[in-house]
Amino acid sequence: MKKILGHTWKAVSYNLGNLLLFEIGYRILTFFLAMQMIDHAIDFSLKRQGFSYLTAENYGEFIKSPWTIVLFAGILALLLLFFLTEAAALLWGFRHSASKRKLYASDFLVEGIKGVFYFLCQGKLAWIFWAVLALPFLAAYFLIQETSYVGLLEFTGRKIYETVQPHGLLYALIAVLLLISLCSVSALPYCFLEREKNARGLRRGLELFRKHWREILKGFLILYAVIAMISAAFYLIAALGVTGGVMLLKPEEGKITSILIYKEYIQIAMGVFAGGVQMTGSLAFVYTVYSRFRKEKTEEVPLCYLTRNYAWLSKIGRRKGAAFLTLLFIGAEGCYLGVMAASHDTVLESLNADAQITAHRGGALRAPENTLSALSYTWECGADFAEIDVQETKDGQLILLHDDSLKRITGLDKNVWEMTYEEIQDLDAGSSFGEEYQGEKIPTLEEVLNFCLGRLDLNIEIKYNGRNEGIVQRVVQVILENDFQDHCVVTSMNYQFLEQIKATAPEIRTGYIMTMSYGSISQVKAADFFSIRYDYVTEKFVREAHALGKEVHAWTVNYRGNVKRMLDIGVDNIITDDPALVRKVQNQESGTKTGFLELLEYALGI
Repeated sequence: MKKILGHTWKAVSYNLGNLLLFEIGYRILTFFLAMQMIDHAIDFSLKRQGFSYLTAENYGEFIKSPWTIVLFAGILALLLLFFLTEAAALLWGFRHSASKRKLYASDFLVEGIKGVFYFLCQGKLAWIFWAVLALPFLAAYFLIQETSYVGLLEFTGRKIYETVQPHGLLYALIAVLLLISLCSVSALPYCFLEREKNARGLRRGLELFRKHWREILKGFLILYAVIAMISAAFYLIAALGVTGGVMLLKPEEGKITSILIYKEYIQIAMGVFAGGVQMTGSLAFVYTVYSRFRKEKTEEVPLCYLTRNYAWLSKIGRRKGAAFLTLLFIGAEGCYLGVMAASHDTVLESLNADAQITAHRGGALRAPENTLSALSYTWECGADFAEIDVQETKDGQLILLHDDSLKRITGLDKNVWEMTYEEIQDLDAGSSFGEEYQGEKIPTLEEVLNFCLGRLDLNIEIKYNGRNEGIVQRVVQVILENDFQDHCVVTSMNYQFLEQIKATAPEIRTGYIMTMSYGSISQVKAADFFSIRYDYVTEKFVREAHALGKEVHAWTVNYRGNVKRMLDIGVDNIITDDPALVRKVQNQESGTKTGFLELLEYALGI
């Protein structure tokens, strides 16, 4: 095993400099190209479907649209082509390195394009599919890391996780997929490096894995441990560098916000870097195993024929020309990244002192959620609002409850619409939080309004479960009967609920809850403000909302750095489990000077 890993390093190190130039340039280009294509595809599909925006409510209709399916299928096909080109480039590069031939970054690209061309011409589509199955194993870290930056993909991943029950089944499916993917990885050298039909190459690759699977698995475990250490070192060095730069160059009031902005770019770079290391190391190891059990004839490396016919290149020489083109390419990408980073660093001069604070679920940090005890805590800690969740019982009573089921809060595995108010009154909503709250009851909306009048304003979220179509009118009625319309806002993820409120009681302020947002919000007429998950809140979104005369409420913000970030970009209300923390940050009571170690913690996400 030690010998195989040694040969793996030799395959990588012989052309290491130009290999790194190729990987950096290729990965940055394809990553940002993919991001741009996805954003444009979402906008185009939204327009074709007549939506001005995309959020959780219309997500199902959007994702099932033929426009969305066709556009994303095309993007997926292009991404797979990018993957095959990179795999072919690396494998051919390792073959030439084994023969002690020097390559330029441009040679890697040409070899990749040639390799993919021959590969696609050799076999049927089904065999190409099997080769593409190598992607999950070779790019697992990259796929996980970078998917988190595409809101639609991240939201889709969460939906899949919530849908597939039990979760153990999902993990088993992922494990099976990775095992199949590993088998496909073993076939890639045969598919790209040998002039034979893909079917035979795949069979030979699977036979190689079958005979040497123990050695291959052991090698990958060692290799990935090394890759993990290299990636961790890269992340630490990047975080230290960015932290030092912020300490020296940024004003005190903008340091935390700046470090959080740059942290996002560090994580993007981390995904690109670690993904490239994983891909390169994995294919180098597979090539070493492949070449160990096969004697192969090598061919001369062709000149970079895509550029050699240019007159200027023949004058300055291939070496200088390749170096010039490579540096120009990397420099252009570096400038692009710099401009992007600078455009997002719009730190305000001071904290938004007027931003209000809302306690999430009535004040669930110190007491059982959506109870009078929680509201008492919220009032005592000085929050401006308490956010509560309203559901409807079987007999039409309005109560405070977040989930459709009563199990998490009371232990009873029944849905709220299956229980009468009298039955729910017998349940204990406090013991699950702590013994001192044993016997705490689930209150009605009317009880809560009477308790909060003159003490605390409310953010009343109307939950939609498909069985409470008449709930809006009942909520409005209770608010008006208790003269609470000037002391509350009403929110919902169901936009039709907001339209019903405005048609019945336009004086009640409404907020549209958005788990994600793409497109324009200019047509959302029934909402006076937008309540959006904090990691989707951007400077651009806040500016657009304010230009429309509407507020932005960010939820659920519990981390000091994120609180500071939301205040700096100008949100109007922060919904949090910890109102005291938000107030401290807002008043700058936690200290006027931020030290290097504290900034480093933000950069590392500790």
